[in-house]
Amino acid sequence: MLPLPNGSQYALRDTPFFRLRSRKKLAEILLVSDAALQRVLNEENLYERRWKHKKEKDSWLNFEPKPEVSHFYRPIDIPDKGLKSIQSRIAKLFAKVTPPDWLFSPVKGRSYVNNAARHVGARAFWLLDIADYFPSCTDNNVAHLFHTRLECSPDVTAIIVKLITLCGCLPQGSPCSPIMAYYSNHTMWLKISEIVTDSGLTHSVYADDITISGNLIKKEVIWNIKATVHKHGLRIKAEKELSIIDSPADITGVIVKGGRTMLPNRQLKRLFELRGERQRAKGSLAKAALDSQIAGRLAQQRQVEHQYRHPPS
Repeated sequence: MLPLPNGSQYALRDTPFFRLRSRKKLAEILLVSDAALQRVLNEENLYERRWKHKKEKDSWLNFEPKPEVSHFYRPIDIPDKGLKSIQSRIAKLFAKVTPPDWLFSPVKGRSYVNNAARHVGARAFWLLDIADYFPSCTDNNVAHLFHTRLECSPDVTAIIVKLITLCGCLPQGSPCSPIMAYYSNHTMWLKISEIVTDSGLTHSVYADDITISGNLIKKEVIWNIKATVHKHGLRIKAEKELSIIDSPADITGVIVKGGRTMLPNRQLKRLFELRGERQRAKGSLAKAALDSQIAGRLAQQRQVEHQYRHPPS
């Protein structure tokens, strides 16, 4: 079992939201005055839409991209300061719920490297990806979580739904969307865990990525997982599905090969290129910038190569 992140201390039904019936108490939990909460609920246009490049980390657009390049970008709805503070508070309270061993994102203290390391030593892998994860997490999902599972009153449930959804779904850009996407589909995730465990396999969940591993993965297991996903109103991205046996697997950007984890070749290639650029660089500022990038990638390499589930044979 991985160590729990600091502050994880209660079960889902022990959150401050359980059986919450008072709007005044909700404001207290969210650390805002009732008047401030009302202002947020009354305000329109609480989000700024921008477009983020899917691969280039710091590339943003303030306008909708042209159709021919739109597939390179995803829309991000950024909440204003007041709403963001409330959403961050909700995320923090749910982050204190003790997470299962197999959940790696969104869990503070667990990384994409830990996620891949969970599968070290496996012979077979099956990789699945849920399509349009946030947009598929609807206000109905959120309402079900708070009203049915957490037994909040209808008015409190309606307020929370308004605070954390936009246009009927969880917005990309909200600090509480990642953890709400998990808990608003909690029943689905628990059922998937049951299917995997009953099959004697291992699995992990990293946001919308599902990895199953073991000695042999039967198609029946994958069919049951897909059926569970579909039953809950989500779907698997067909082009991202991958079955691997007796070969290295790229799991959330980390190569799992036999008894170890490794950087992908594309990362090693980029490190080699940066070293070449450093040799050719002129000027102290350019060299310092490249030194910083190289140091970061070397630190990443050390992190990845020291993550083992068990020592390699």
